[in-house]
Amino acid sequence: MTPTKGAVRAAALLDAAEQVLTTQGNANSAMRDFAAAAGVRVGHLQHYYPTRADLIRAVMARALTRSLDRLAAMTDAPQTISRAESEQFVRILLGEQDDPATVRLYVEVWALSAADEEVAAVVRDFYAQYIAHVERVVACTQPDLDAAGRTATAQTIVSLLEGSAVLRSGIAGRKSEDSDRTLVNTLQYLIHGS
Repeated sequence: MTPTKGAVRAAALLDAAEQVLTTQGNANSAMRDFAAAAGVRVGHLQHYYPTRADLIRAVMARALTRSLDRLAAMTDAPQTISRAESEQFVRILLGEQDDPATVRLYVEVWALSAADEEVAAVVRDFYAQYIAHVERVVACTQPDLDAAGRTATAQTIVSLLEGSAVLRSGIAGRKSEDSDRTLVNTLQYLIHGS
């Protein structure tokens, strides 16, 4: 189905806003910055997103949905998962951290969620879905693990992956093949339970 002209324009506005957030940050951007990046007047931007908060929430929701769509494509089909497949799964998730703009956007998401309850609700929903996808992977590799164990394991895996973004992106350190190998091995151990 072909998107409507309005949907295409709204997506272009979100693209521009995302670019502003990743280069200027939330604290240093205003509606005029978002409009200028999109090449439109502020009034045009406000036709689609009446307030700055509406625009920011839409950017965040779209970014989180993209991540969930990639995750769903990896986790929805398998009945069993080999070690090689779990390594590929982990490396794909880590691959999202290789894009500095994506990591900067997530840093903005986390900061915004501390101050904006509506953004926080979007973030909580994202992580609930993210953990559920990882739980499905754990269920394939550890079918005898009870529901509480699957949830705890999935939460630990997600925590390690998300925390690694700070070091792997260069924000607080640097990425290295040795630390990546250790991280992948640790995550595979958690996924397979051995």
